[in-house]
Amino acid sequence: MRRATDGLAALAVLAAVLSACAQTPAVDGKLLDRHLCEAADLPFAFMEQTRGDFSADDLGGLSSDPETRKRDYRAAGMVGGRFVFWKEQLPRPPFASPVNVVCQAIQFETAEQARAWLEQSPATGQAVRDSGMLWAPDGGGTARELPFDGDGRLFELEAEEGDARVRLWALHELRGPLVVSVFAGDRDGRASPEFALAIAAARDRRIGEDATSASR
Repeated sequence: MRRATDGLAALAVLAAVLSACAQTPAVDGKLLDRHLCEAADLPFAFMEQTRGDFSADDLGGLSSDPETRKRDYRAAGMVGGRFVFWKEQLPRPPFASPVNVVCQAIQFETAEQARAWLEQSPATGQAVRDSGMLWAPDGGGTARELPFDGDGRLFELEAEEGDARVRLWALHELRGPLVVSVFAGDRDGRASPEFALAIAAARDRRIGEDATSASR
């Protein structure tokens, strides 16, 4: 995406290509689906664009320095993961920029490796971009870490390249050997950290209710 349309709009095409061409990931992505956001977890009407599994090399391959990032991810014990991409359904023109949401779960070999990877990730634009199956402008940009009370980290990323620009929020949380994430962004500033936090909270409530129902 090189036009100023939606902040994460190129994800659908890019992710579909990666899902088709990548080597088979070492995780069973279907088992990670419960950790991704569903339509009922989202605050208003969204349409699912694509979902799929990915390997550490797939994720690292999105970086502007792919070979280094691939080595780093493999050394960190990253096994692979699964993601889903949602786009806001807009009712009628004139259309605002749609909010785009990516939910993701990355599996590591151990819980200790998952924690080390997340805690050691720098609060830089490149690191935030490279942490998810998404596209964001690579030219310049700033990232900052925001306070977060849970077992994880919350980032804001603003980036521009030519006429493409994006502002997104990235929430990463630890779940044993998993890092579960919510990315929410658009080009008009309608998304917010509260937006990403609300999606994660709804996801966790659903998982808790499913576990309770299964134990009955």
